[in-house]
Amino acid sequence: MKKRHIFYYKFFRALVTVFVKIRFGYKYKLASNLPDNYIVISNHTTDYDLLFVASSFKKQMYFVGSEHIARWGFFSKFLKYCFDPIFRSKGASALSAVLEMYKKLKKGASVCLFAEGVRSWDGVTCPISRSTADLVKNAKCGLVTYIIVGGYFASPMWAGASVRRGKIEGSVVNVYTKEQLAEMTADEVYDCICRDVQEDAYERQLASPEKYKGKKLAEGLERMLFICPECKAKDTLVTSGNTVECTHCHHKFTYDEYGMLNGTRFKTLKEYSDWQRAEVQKDAEEGVKYCVDGVTLSTVKNHVEEQVAVGNLFINDKAMVCADKSFELEGISDIAIHGQRALVFTFHRDYYELIFPENTNALKFLLYYNARQKITEKAEVEA
Repeated sequence: MKKRHIFYYKFFRALVTVFVKIRFGYKYKLASNLPDNYIVISNHTTDYDLLFVASSFKKQMYFVGSEHIARWGFFSKFLKYCFDPIFRSKGASALSAVLEMYKKLKKGASVCLFAEGVRSWDGVTCPISRSTADLVKNAKCGLVTYIIVGGYFASPMWAGASVRRGKIEGSVVNVYTKEQLAEMTADEVYDCICRDVQEDAYERQLASPEKYKGKKLAEGLERMLFICPECKAKDTLVTSGNTVECTHCHHKFTYDEYGMLNGTRFKTLKEYSDWQRAEVQKDAEEGVKYCVDGVTLSTVKNHVEEQVAVGNLFINDKAMVCADKSFELEGISDIAIHGQRALVFTFHRDYYELIFPENTNALKFLLYYNARQKITEKAEVEA
């Protein structure tokens, strides 16, 4: 730990706690009875989660963040100098990030990571890699689990920079000492992590409704939803204000201050998302092609982007193709999204990024790829 990292953490944390209270009305509990050093694992609900977690921890720690932050020019250099974040490339191996975490932990520092790696689109905590438990076991330090509640409705993944005012709070769930962790198996550690950071925003909202007030509440939903629930046409949904409309059949529904849908057969986005995922699975099994125009493809190496193609992007049961660049699905090791319109993936050890035009749907490509992976895995098991 460098003295400047401790100083800047303390200085900016004081500002951060004021900011999250004013901007979100965020309520938090200070962490107490902590080990000498530890790994903090939190669920991931908004782009502000780092600030939410830092509000609860007075002691300086290092945060694991997405690699694309390292490409923000001067601001990246500022972050590196003041806080020395650990960058992890989504859609790629986490080995370098893990090694950097171990390095800091062995020096007595603490580290925070959002083990899901991505924000939730439907309000449910995303799957956590089993390797996270191995990381915790091998680190031989403490573990602190943290939960953020209400973030999904206050700043939905699909809504971009839009913020809604409503109940949002965070607190430590459990503290595990290194001695306790040493007596646990990796499977037991994994179960504790998954249980502690599990959040189903809609289950909580249905049980105890809270208002999240804002303007143009539905705008941006076409980044998440792309199949009309009435006529099943694709890429025909447009949003305006609190309303979603299908340009094909003119079916309309609204998204209200409780995060609920009105005027359609689904009450929640979770229900809609589950149905849409099932529809994508059917398309993937039948080899239906998904397309979008105006996508930019770049390689990313050492935090530097190099554009290699611009044009139509499509994915089918064999490959993902952008302009004249083709990537067989079997050669893609992983795909992930950062922000709302950037798809990153690794293809034969090379790291790529696809930038989608505004108000287009990048998520459908991730869903399609995941559906094809399920088909492949099932075939391998049956074989």
